[in-house]
Amino acid sequence: MTRLHPWLTLVSLSLTCACTSQREQPPPPQPAPAVATAAAPAAPNEALVAADYGVVPGRRTFDENNPEHYIREAGYPPGVFAVSMPDRPRLLAFDVTSNVAAICTRIEEPPFELEHRGNAKYARFRCQGPWPSREVVFLDATEFKPTRAEALEWSALAGPSPLPIPRSRPAADLHDYAAVARPSLLDGRWLVSAAWFSGEYPPRKEPDESRGDSIAFGHYQLLDRTLFIGESLKPSTVLYRANEPIEVRGGIEWAFLPENASEKTQATISALYEIPNGYLVRVSMHDDHEGFGQDESTYFYAWENGRWRLLARAEDTRLY
Repeated sequence: MTRLHPWLTLVSLSLTCACTSQREQPPPPQPAPAVATAAAPAAPNEALVAADYGVVPGRRTFDENNPEHYIREAGYPPGVFAVSMPDRPRLLAFDVTSNVAAICTRIEEPPFELEHRGNAKYARFRCQGPWPSREVVFLDATEFKPTRAEALEWSALAGPSPLPIPRSRPAADLHDYAAVARPSLLDGRWLVSAAWFSGEYPPRKEPDESRGDSIAFGHYQLLDRTLFIGESLKPSTVLYRANEPIEVRGGIEWAFLPENASEKTQATISALYEIPNGYLVRVSMHDDHEGFGQDESTYFYAWENGRWRLLARAEDTRLY
């Protein structure tokens, strides 16, 4: 798998802004049928599965004959990564720049440390097949290996929101955003994301001391929101639904908002995976890092047998 070069901006399929992107033109929204499968609430304090980004030691290069612009250290051909879970014999790997996922096995050798990585212990893992990417997240959860997967492309929805207007906020402070993806693995059905939120939108620029200039952070409270699979806008399977107000801080919360909701933070529901008892949803989030890089976070949410939960989260910082 190819790890993007530190000076390059990560490629991510983004939720497109309702005011600038091409819009889907669905029929008028209709109430959800009584037979829709709803997501049961998740346990609030459920432990997350261990997850971390794989590491490919090496250095960048400007050699035009090197398509990766990266020189790997010996022992790290494509498909081999150092992972900070040295006691695990097998891990589930996800290329976060595509929809590829596979089980990877540990190379038998004593655990070791990596330079500039503190005292963490690592082991090398080998992933079978073509893995040119270096942007890979490993989960200690091989039972979630997908049977099918697809990277998502989103289009903003025109017309009324699939969700009714919340009555707890004045209209001047209330905004909505909805988008649709149509992955082939859903066999003609739609994946719909919709939310109401409050706050100053579009956001104004604010001083950012870490950058030494101004940037639009965006400060919002998320209200009613949902993610569902359906025939057009009629839900057949509700993956996630909530209506308690929360401050937008990370993960899928940002992914419910339009792209221009912030210049500081970008997030998208970037891939959908089919697993034996349901689905995995991948959220890719990037925060500006002092103007010199990005703080990257990858979230995996699981919907199994009607139950939604945050399964795992991995974080990394990449400098340009």
